[in-house]
Amino acid sequence: MRNHLDTLEAQVQSNKKRSLWAIIAFFALINVIFVALVLIFGGTQSSATETNQQPWFWLIILEIILIVYIGFQYWQNGRNILSMNKGQEITESTTDPDQKRVYNIVTEMSLAAGLPMPKVYLVPDPSPNAFATGMRPDKASIAVTQGLIDLMDREELEGVIGHEMSHIKNYDIRVTTLSIALVGFITILGYGLLRFGRVIVYSSGGRRSRDDKDNNSTQLIGLAMLLVGSLIILIGIPLSYLLQKFLSRKREALADVSGAELTGNPWGLIKAFRKLQEPQPAAKVLSPNTAQLCLVEPLFGKAKKRSWWSRMMDDHPPLDERIKNLQLVLGEQPEPGSDPE
Repeated sequence: MRNHLDTLEAQVQSNKKRSLWAIIAFFALINVIFVALVLIFGGTQSSATETNQQPWFWLIILEIILIVYIGFQYWQNGRNILSMNKGQEITESTTDPDQKRVYNIVTEMSLAAGLPMPKVYLVPDPSPNAFATGMRPDKASIAVTQGLIDLMDREELEGVIGHEMSHIKNYDIRVTTLSIALVGFITILGYGLLRFGRVIVYSSGGRRSRDDKDNNSTQLIGLAMLLVGSLIILIGIPLSYLLQKFLSRKREALADVSGAELTGNPWGLIKAFRKLQEPQPAAKVLSPNTAQLCLVEPLFGKAKKRSWWSRMMDDHPPLDERIKNLQLVLGEQPEPGSDPE
């Protein structure tokens, strides 16, 4: 039993450290871009005084804009997620036995986690899946699809809901929102610089200026914007996406083992994952915008052969890898119901 707990705690701490390093790498990438911007545009200033002072002023402005942008993303997170997935609230007074079972399991898991009772929602989708949303535990919600309810028994539902409750407990929705916001900011910055750089170059190059020096300086700024914007699009955006997906996979792995700790029964989630490895119906109601929050990658349309690059861009680890990690936690513990030899 002691080895079981030690292995589980080691996996939790390992995933937390990797997540932290991914977040640090995100901010390092953005600040490299910011410093490059202020140094390049600072070099276009004709005045030595402006060169020494103005770039650092603009660096502070860029940091403030980033903070405001992240704050806005936090504010709007979750406002439309449940409605875009046609979520229907499940209440304590429900008379549907399957919905009552889900509500009771969420109640049990919230008590085990020491968290406020989240709202519970049903998504009328035939594909088996679940997700959690909410920036704070007291504002959280857990949604399950009809396909999940139909497919899973109680033990398996406990494993899935324990996983989602762990997302709430670990503030994974905040981490996910932060990573999406940072990718969005880098994307807007890259394409914004490219577009404005083109406008400046074309407008300054297509007219005669009475002040050739000012005109050359304007063109230089436009070319610098084109250069930095192109580099961000070619290098910065792909790197930010890779970091986002890496971070998402680590948070999913963390929720797997944290959920196993919460339920005290890793077999529930293992059995659920084994069922999900079998062919399942495609998503019909779930929004693609919710994919990163889901228990597993939703299938939209027909399954296709996937390249190594598409797997690198997955929000979730492969199911066989997730099962293996949970089995490492169990060690030599036999599967319930199996005949020991």
